[in-house]
Amino acid sequence: MSAIPARARIRSSEGEGIEKRLHQRIAIDCPVHLSWQDHQENRVLRARALDISKFGMLVEAERPIAAGTVISVETNSRTLGTACVRHCTPFGLKFRIGLHMPDRTANDL
Repeated sequence: MSAIPARARIRSSEGEGIEKRLHQRIAIDCPVHLSWQDHQENRVLRARALDISKFGMLVEAERPIAAGTVISVETNSRTLGTACVRHCTPFGLKFRIGLHMPDRTANDL
């Protein structure tokens, strides 16, 4: 597994770095199931976890989930917890979904 530095720098138009990340992100490759309720209907979406940090996870899925949606995150063997969708960004034919998971522990995956 490769890790992105805890305070990764993002280049601005002037070439100066701006610190954005507070916690180290660790690259992973793990299938996950996202589930939530939408207009009185239960929704389930298969996704792939791409990286994980102390309080969040980045997943990639074939459909979008609206920012602010509260979801349950599970692997095939266990429930990881509840998350809030922070962003959902198109990425090719898929969507990159940033999840905030304040109750997640480092040993979950």
